[in-house]
Amino acid sequence: MQDIDLALLIDRFMRKIHSGLQERAPGFDREAVGPGGGIVLMTLADAGRISLKELTKRVARDKSQMTRMIRSLENKGLVRREVSADDGRVSLIFLTPKGSEVVGELMRTVAEVVAEILEPISESERKTLKGLLTKVV
Repeated sequence: MQDIDLALLIDRFMRKIHSGLQERAPGFDREAVGPGGGIVLMTLADAGRISLKELTKRVARDKSQMTRMIRSLENKGLVRREVSADDGRVSLIFLTPKGSEVVGELMRTVAEVVAEILEPISESERKTLKGLLTKVV
């Protein structure tokens, strides 16, 4: 059964996070990666070395968009691309140390934004929410 009210609440929550990050971007996005680049970097931090095909699937972009994004992030020294030892036709993408630093800054900022959004709820409610989100993802 679909719960439209829940879907709307989740959408609003995600937009609040996005808006909070956009407001803070001048303070932490010194590499000008933008929202799309941030999603790619955070996905790489979560996944480690990953093929371009799998990365494209995980961030729901088309291959040409992802190729341009990776090239831009490579030029900024945030990611590297190497040929897979198992299959020379496959490129593996991974964070550089500089890319990991950028992800760290981004995650600290995301945590600040989420903390502000969740301020009205108690610590035990936050723990419950964390448990539920852990179950879902």
